[in-house]
Amino acid sequence: MYTGTSLSGTSRFARSQELFARIARTIAGGESSYARLKKGLELCFDHGEGSHFWDVDGNEYIDYSLGYGPLLFGHRPQWLIEAVMEAVAHYGTLSTFPYELDAEVGELITELVPGVELLRFANSGTEATMAAARLARAYTGRTKIVQMEGGYHGWADTHFWSSHPDVWQPTIRPYSPTPIPGSRGIPAVYGDALLIAQYNDREGLERLFAEHGSDIAAVLVEPVQCNSGVILPEPGYLEFLREITKAYGALLIFDEVITGFRLAPGGAQERFGVIPDLATFAKALGGGFPIAAFGGSADVMALEATNQVMHGGTYTANVLALAAAKAVLTRIREQREAIWAILDGFGEQLRQGLQEACEAAGLRCIVQGIGPVWHIFFAKHDAPALDRIRNYRDAHAYASIDLFDRFHRAMLERGVYFHPYHLERWFLSAVHTADDVAQTLQAAAEAAADVAASLRRQPEGAGSVTTMSGIAQ
Repeated sequence: MYTGTSLSGTSRFARSQELFARIARTIAGGESSYARLKKGLELCFDHGEGSHFWDVDGNEYIDYSLGYGPLLFGHRPQWLIEAVMEAVAHYGTLSTFPYELDAEVGELITELVPGVELLRFANSGTEATMAAARLARAYTGRTKIVQMEGGYHGWADTHFWSSHPDVWQPTIRPYSPTPIPGSRGIPAVYGDALLIAQYNDREGLERLFAEHGSDIAAVLVEPVQCNSGVILPEPGYLEFLREITKAYGALLIFDEVITGFRLAPGGAQERFGVIPDLATFAKALGGGFPIAAFGGSADVMALEATNQVMHGGTYTANVLALAAAKAVLTRIREQREAIWAILDGFGEQLRQGLQEACEAAGLRCIVQGIGPVWHIFFAKHDAPALDRIRNYRDAHAYASIDLFDRFHRAMLERGVYFHPYHLERWFLSAVHTADDVAQTLQAAAEAAADVAASLRRQPEGAGSVTTMSGIAQ
């Protein structure tokens, strides 16, 4: 999949290193989103095609990052680009008033997603989540939003709390519903409007509602917690969330920025059969073009329909975004069986094959996910004997950063790319092929054997230490 020296050499990434240094002279940190940090592997992108991409040094990779999720149909699908260019040729790029694409995309979303009767467009998942939380507070007349430790709902001051808290150093911090800011510069007052629960912990949430129920406006949750690796809801857990929020007069908000239009045409609410009051969407909705949305029941969204709750944005519902969404959703509606045969079928093959490859090399791990999204948790040498990861604290008690780093680098050497942070996730597109799957599993068998051999030479933890931000120290 590539030419050049091994990862430890310099010639393979010489142009990437040169370009990154140039970028960093004017762009703070060398990139404009913290998620693009590569832990010392500052690859610079040249072009993509289908399920593959090439860096500026000409190295080719099978891509399981897919732009961090949006590229459900891979890189540069010509039908999508042509649809956008055709709309731009007709409308221009931005409309001052509502136009036909508003209706067309709105109708597609309400047709596909079971719980959306009315919606609004936004530009990013962060914006959509902020809008949904504001709406929930206005609808209920309450102030507090419950979020899950290890979940991520965007980088805004109002939500970037307890996403990846340092709970493991130097000793495990006892669980507390008090939120922990995710960045410097966030005023403490924003944390007063939040409560933190543990994903899959029914008893803990029951205690929170018993103590704060009259103040809780909503539970905001990733239906599959995809920002702590990939953590699935325990059987009945989403139904429990639906029941307890109704019992206390609070709203249930699904953050479907990752799961929307990826786990199923109607997202997680279709896949699991649990309907929230509100949901947020982004990523796969635009197939690589920047768009987001939030929506839900007509009753709750009536406050938006009558402009009692402020929501706006110059670039919301712009032509490029809506044209892309129309093309993506139309293809999803018309080809759903064929698309999810690939996403679910290859996803299951890859999860099973990766587990077997690692175990064959003697590496203890848990590979878990659903459909086209999954993650590998490599076990620390002293990790507890878990059969699955149930929440963020499980992930940190179990998962080895060092082993994940070694495996990531070994796979990169073999032309397979996935996100380099040890609690991110792999994405599959509808254009990955059987050959991609076979090459990936062959690479995984070789990489796992290399990692096992490296452990004999250098025990776990003897190499670099990686922080939660994903930067090698």
